[in-house]
Amino acid sequence: MRVALKLLLPTVLFAALICNAALTLMGWRPTSLVDENREMAKAPAWNNSVTAYVRGIDAWLTDNFAFRKPLVFTFNKALYSWFDSTLARNVVVGRDGWIFGAEFDGQSSVGPRRLSDDYIAEAKQAIIERKAWLERRGIHMLVLFMPTKTAIYGNRYMPDSWHFDEDLPTESEQLYKALEDIMPESIVPVRHAMMQASQTAEIYYRTDPHATQHGSFVAFEQLAAHINRYFPQLAPSAFPPYSLKIDYYQPTAFGRMMGLPFRDASWVPVPEGEDRFTSPPPPESAALLPDGSRLTYYKNSHVRKIKVALMGDSFTNRMAAIFGEVFSESATINLNNVSEDPADKFPAAFLDAYRPDFAVFLYVESRLAECKGCGAFPVTNPASVRSEDSEVTSFRSAGR
Repeated sequence: MRVALKLLLPTVLFAALICNAALTLMGWRPTSLVDENREMAKAPAWNNSVTAYVRGIDAWLTDNFAFRKPLVFTFNKALYSWFDSTLARNVVVGRDGWIFGAEFDGQSSVGPRRLSDDYIAEAKQAIIERKAWLERRGIHMLVLFMPTKTAIYGNRYMPDSWHFDEDLPTESEQLYKALEDIMPESIVPVRHAMMQASQTAEIYYRTDPHATQHGSFVAFEQLAAHINRYFPQLAPSAFPPYSLKIDYYQPTAFGRMMGLPFRDASWVPVPEGEDRFTSPPPPESAALLPDGSRLTYYKNSHVRKIKVALMGDSFTNRMAAIFGEVFSESATINLNNVSEDPADKFPAAFLDAYRPDFAVFLYVESRLAECKGCGAFPVTNPASVRSEDSEVTSFRSAGR
């Protein structure tokens, strides 16, 4: 009996290895809701080098053996469930299922960053140039930076060692202060309204850095009130009567990073009755959008004739349907995947042809970052925008 027990473990291990090898060669792979957050090795091709081929086989087997997915999932699940931890970079596991990220540049703190005077001056000048260029074409500019998830929920759910001073001005508030005397009609602060709304509702996903549809709606209400205040003749129609319904989101961003199949529930404002907007073919001016941009285009014949272009990062995605309900024509352009060329970051040719009433720039405020290649808010305009300096001078002087 004792001998049998001693042989049990190696026998089971040997059988598992044989089974894994057979299933790997047969090409069997278990299904998974979340893949690893990287590109897996591909089967190597012969290139007249035995060493390179053997190394390629080794890399392919390491990434593609049959039991890899369940083993990786079990490891990630144990780290998360037993130790409130993860090996994903720049990810912080908080309380009650809340997960946070150190945004974009791997900083060791998630609190507001102090932007340098030079950076603020550069961002300010870019916005001033942009506003002047748009106004020449009869387009009103609005700039809205969404708060980060950590700015709203960090001190409530992150480990105590990550807490920060909520009274410090956020990145967008530092920039707004530099612009408030020049163009109060063009900047739309939303943090305080979202902080208040967060007391009674979850307006960001627990396992994703984005605002929910409900959170985006809170920001939209601030935008609509701002337009009513400064541009009453162009105020959008009221959002139709709605009810909040639950929606599920999967896989989430942090779920992909951690290799876990998180599913987030959130409230979505759903208008009563049928949607009033349609999704027609895009306008001809869409051909002028940069490669890599993603356009969502809606028309609505039941509201006031107000035309809008919404541009920015992935936080624009959940705003698109809200705009569709209140504007007669809305073009939402996600610029996340365009090149670093300033002409792609600011689609001047498209705006010149599309001629909306409003050009709304919406980014999460962590894009106000002094780093290269980290998806930062573009503080350099295309040459065609910068060259129109003669009529920008009055704005520059006003800011001195």
